[in-house]
Amino acid sequence: MIRLNLASKIASLTAILLVGLCAVMFVTFGILSARQIDKTIESDALTAGTQLNLYLAERSAALQKQARFAVEGGPAIRSLIDTGDSKTVQAEIGQLPERLSVDAVQIVDSDGKVMGQSSELSSLGDDPVALAKEALRDNAEKSSIVAGPTDIYLISCVPVKSFAYMKGAISLLERLGTNQAKALARKTGDEVGLTVGNRLVASSLDASFSIPGKVGVPAEMSLGGKPYVSIFEMFPNSNNREKLGFVLLRQTSAIAAPYEQARGAFLSVLAFSLVLSIAGAIGFGRGIARPISSLADAARIVQAGKWPETFEVRRQDEIGVLQNSFNEMILAARQAQERLMRMIDLDPLTELRNHRSFRERLTEEARRCDSTSGLMTLALIDIDGFDQFNVTFGRDKGDEMIVKIADAIRKCAPDFSVLSRYAGDQFAALLPNTDADSIAVIMDFLRVRLKQEGCATTVSVGCSEYPKNSSREDGMILAAELALERAKQLGKNRVCLFDAVPGADQAADPFLLYHSLESGSFATIQALAAAVDAKDTYTNGHSERVARYASRLSTALGDSPEMVDRVFRSGTLHDVGKIGVPDAILKKTGKLDPDEQLVMQTHAVLGELIVGKVPQLSDLLPGVRNHHERWDGKGYPDGLAGEEIPYVARLIAVADTYDAMTSDRPYRKGLRREIALEEIEKAAGTQFEARVAETFVRLQREDDVDAK
Repeated sequence: MIRLNLASKIASLTAILLVGLCAVMFVTFGILSARQIDKTIESDALTAGTQLNLYLAERSAALQKQARFAVEGGPAIRSLIDTGDSKTVQAEIGQLPERLSVDAVQIVDSDGKVMGQSSELSSLGDDPVALAKEALRDNAEKSSIVAGPTDIYLISCVPVKSFAYMKGAISLLERLGTNQAKALARKTGDEVGLTVGNRLVASSLDASFSIPGKVGVPAEMSLGGKPYVSIFEMFPNSNNREKLGFVLLRQTSAIAAPYEQARGAFLSVLAFSLVLSIAGAIGFGRGIARPISSLADAARIVQAGKWPETFEVRRQDEIGVLQNSFNEMILAARQAQERLMRMIDLDPLTELRNHRSFRERLTEEARRCDSTSGLMTLALIDIDGFDQFNVTFGRDKGDEMIVKIADAIRKCAPDFSVLSRYAGDQFAALLPNTDADSIAVIMDFLRVRLKQEGCATTVSVGCSEYPKNSSREDGMILAAELALERAKQLGKNRVCLFDAVPGADQAADPFLLYHSLESGSFATIQALAAAVDAKDTYTNGHSERVARYASRLSTALGDSPEMVDRVFRSGTLHDVGKIGVPDAILKKTGKLDPDEQLVMQTHAVLGELIVGKVPQLSDLLPGVRNHHERWDGKGYPDGLAGEEIPYVARLIAVADTYDAMTSDRPYRKGLRREIALEEIEKAAGTQFEARVAETFVRLQREDDVDAK
C-alpha cells in the first residue's frame, strides 16, 4: 500500500514537475536575471554608500564620546581652561593628542577665543573655531567634518562647564587619510576614495582615479583594465562649500557574479532533473530517503543543543505519522526547557526574579533609558527586624512571612514592574518610565496594605531614580541603598527617596562617588572630601581641617605613623555620608528641628555604607561611622560608651566638634578659639575621653602661645 502511494507520487513529480516546471522556470529566470543585474548594480552601490555614511556617523559619535570623557573624566581640562593663560594652555596642548588618542586638539575660552591648539589646525582655517563658538552658543555638543590642504578631519566639540558657568570648549580631531580609507573599504566591502572639491586626497587603492561629476549617480570607469561602478556622495555634517565627499567603487563582475552562478546552477539542476525523469527507479528511492534525511537533519540539530523548525505534515502514511510524532516530541522538550529556564531565573520560594536575573534586567533597562532618554526608578524593600523574627518564630514562619510580603508587593506594583527577591530579607522593584515620587506612593500603599492584612512586621523602603540620581545602574543601586539606610535610621517602617544635590556637581552621583573612592589613593580621598564639603558652603574645608587637627592629636598621643595616617584619612572622609542628606536640611539657615536633626544624624551610617563599598578603605569605617559617639554613651548612631568607641573615632570627635564650634554658621557667629577650648575642657569625661580632650586643648593653646 505504501509502495503504491510513493510510486504514484514519484511518477507525477518526475514527469510533470522536474521536466515541465523546471523548463518554464529556466526560461523565465533567464529573462528576469538580465533585467535584475542592471537594477542590482545601482541598488548595491547606493546601499554601500548608506553603510559608509553610518560608519562615519559611528566614528563621529565615538569621537564625541571621547571628547565628553576628556571633560567629565577628571578636572585636568577644566583646570587648564581655568588658568585663563593661553601660553599655559598652548604649552600643555602638545601632550593632549597622544593622551586622548586623537590627531589634534583645540581649546577655546568662553568667548570662542583660541587658547591653544595643535599645529595641524593652522591649516584648517576658521571652521574648528566656528564649530566651537556654535557649541558654546547652543550649550550643546557639536560634530562636523572639515578639510585642510591635504587632509580631511572628523571634529567633535564639547562645551566645558563648571556648575552653571560656561568655561570654554575642547575640540578633538581625527584625520581621515589612506588608513581610514582602507578601513572604510574593509567595512563596506568596496574600494573608497576621500575627496575635497574635485580633488582626491586619500584612497584605499594604490592608483588614482577621476571623480564622477554628479552626486549620487552611478558611473562606470576602468582601473587597471578592470571595469568598476563608482558613486560620489557628500560626507554627513560636512561644510558644503568645501564639497567634502567620498567615492565608492565596486567591480562590475562582483555584482553580476551571483546571477551568473545562479544561471549555471539552474542549468545543472535542470539537467539533473531530466536525468531523474528518466531514472524513475532512482527517483523512487530518493523519494523515500528525502523525508527520512530531513528527520535525521532535525535530530542532529537537537543533538547540537538547538531547536529545529517543526515539520509541516502533509502525508497520511507512516512518514507523516513519524513527522507528527517528532513535532510533538520537540514541542514537549522545548516546553520542558522553558520551564527549567524559568526556574533558573526565579526565586523558588516567592517565584519572583532572583538577584542575577534582576541585575540582568536592570542593565537592559538602563541601556534602554540611555538610548531613549527615558527614566526608571528602583525601590529596595527591606523587612524590618527579620533576623529577630526568625529567631523568635522559626525559619518556617520566616518563609511564610517572605511569601506574604512578596504577594503584597506583587499586588501593589503595576503590571509592568520588574520584581525580585533581591536578598534573603530584601526585595527590589524596578519601574520603567516612572519617577521617584510615583514609586514612593506605591511603596507607601504597600506599607498600608501590610498593616491592613495584619502582617507581623513592617518594611523600610529606599528609592532612587535613573538617571537623575546616578548615570549608572550600580550608582542607582547604591543610591537606593543609601535611601534605605536612611529610612532605617529614621525609625524604620517608612519610605525614603535619595535626593542628594540634584544637578549640583559630579559628587552628587553615588556611582561617581564610589568610582572616586575605588582607587583608595590619598589624592582621590582629598578630592572627594572637597566635593562633599562644597555642598555646605558655610563649612567649606571642614574635612581637611578635621583631618589635620585629628592627625596632629594622634601624633601628640604617641601613635605609630600608620595610625596617624589612618586618623588623617578617616578624618578626611568622616562626613562623606552628607552626600545623602537633602540640601534643604544641610543648608538650612536656622537651627534644625528634631525631625531634621534625626535626618542629619543618618550621615554617619550613610558614610559607612558608601566607604564600605571599597574593600581597601575598610580600616576607615570606624572613624566614619562612630565619630559622633559620646564617652558617656549618649551619642549616635550606636550609643557606644567609653572604650567601646573606636580609638580613631574618639580623636575625630574632638577635632570635629572644635571646628564646628569655631566655624561661622548662618544663624550664629563662630566661637572664639579660647571659648571653644573651654567648652571642650568642660566636656572632658562626658562627651570626650578626658585624655584625648586635654591633649587637644593643650596643643591648641601651645599654638596660640607660639603665634603670639
